[in-house]
Amino acid sequence: MTKDSAQPCIALTVELLEPPLYTGRRRYQLFPEYVECLRAAGADAVLIPADAPPEEALRILARCDGLLLTGGDDPDLRGLGGPAPLPVCKPVPLVQQEQVLALAREALRRDLPLLGVCLGHQILGLANGAPFVQDLPNAGAHGGGARHVVRLTEGSRLARLSGNVTIEVSSFHHQALAAPGEGAIAVGWSDDAVLEAVEIPGRRFALGVQWHPERDPAAAASRGLFAGFCAAARDYRGIKA
Repeated sequence: MTKDSAQPCIALTVELLEPPLYTGRRRYQLFPEYVECLRAAGADAVLIPADAPPEEALRILARCDGLLLTGGDDPDLRGLGGPAPLPVCKPVPLVQQEQVLALAREALRRDLPLLGVCLGHQILGLANGAPFVQDLPNAGAHGGGARHVVRLTEGSRLARLSGNVTIEVSSFHHQALAAPGEGAIAVGWSDDAVLEAVEIPGRRFALGVQWHPERDPAAAASRGLFAGFCAAARDYRGIKA
């Protein structure tokens, strides 16, 4: 197998920005750090249009070796039979939410390597029926790039990839999973008891983190996380080939 043929292809979700929450033209958004981290770890990136219907998104996913659920605004729990958003919330468009939920469920069904970041971590939990906190009482300690410590479960995959059970992270959220969801386990918490990381045991790679590792690309924990994710995608590509 040549080097190029061994290069895994990672599908990434993107945001849909549209009125009334955003002014100007309706558009997609993705911060480039996600792609830069994947490239550094030896993977190619494919962006899935945020308003692609699930069937189109799943066709794109079928050509890829991993799925990165990226960050964004707030889940709209009405799409899952839950309550209306609180005034402080900025709900994502339902077309985007339905797509990423379908992608997460399909990746889990296929045992495709899956990494969720911030909103992506929340979607991974919601896809498995996790309870949800719409606004944290201590939201100020987690938003706007706040730096704080996360303590990881010793022996967890995330701790092994991070190289430590205590890491410092960058946070941009005011919501959180209240529990991991069916089949998942909690493997990371902040000092104020916010659930920060989940894993799904027995999977090739299925992991979600509430913080933004792409914002700290030089950190050992970030490098280890993306390297482990892309290595799992590379293995998946080899099996598929």
